[in-house]
Amino acid sequence: MRRRPLYTPLAMAIVSGLGLVVLLAWLFASWGTTTVVLVRHAEHVSAPDDPGLTAQGQAHAARLAEMLERTGIDAIYVSEARRTRETAMPVARAAGVEPREIPADEISRLVRRLKWRHRGEVVLVVGHSNTVPAVADRLGVKIGVVEAEDYSGLWVISYSRLRGTRLLTLRY
Repeated sequence: MRRRPLYTPLAMAIVSGLGLVVLLAWLFASWGTTTVVLVRHAEHVSAPDDPGLTAQGQAHAARLAEMLERTGIDAIYVSEARRTRETAMPVARAAGVEPREIPADEISRLVRRLKWRHRGEVVLVVGHSNTVPAVADRLGVKIGVVEAEDYSGLWVISYSRLRGTRLLTLRY
């Protein structure tokens, strides 16, 4: 039998190339995972116009800030409603991040930003009982109906093009 000296270097090159592809895929997957922390605004005053938070709602917002203190929030999105801004304010102060406002009826715009501008980041989204499930749905997970009296739901959605979407449901 004749030896073929070309096969050994060729096999080594192929194995090295496959190893490099696996390494790059792993790096891309870890870099590209976006974590969206989705909450409904805290308890608000019953008022016809643009109500702010009650004392209980302010305490709830402060508890949210404590809970998210070490998560490394990179961006915060709120709707145009005062109650969403007030819910996000303690977190924004603790994280040193200015909340960005996107109208509640522009869910598609918000989800596009989450997927493309915040790859690999941690983003807090403060919404409403009707927008929170819609945002989650467009990110690829179902959270069900958020009841009118439910202000304690917290959904952590991890979105990655390679790994898919994962959901963690918590209460605070």
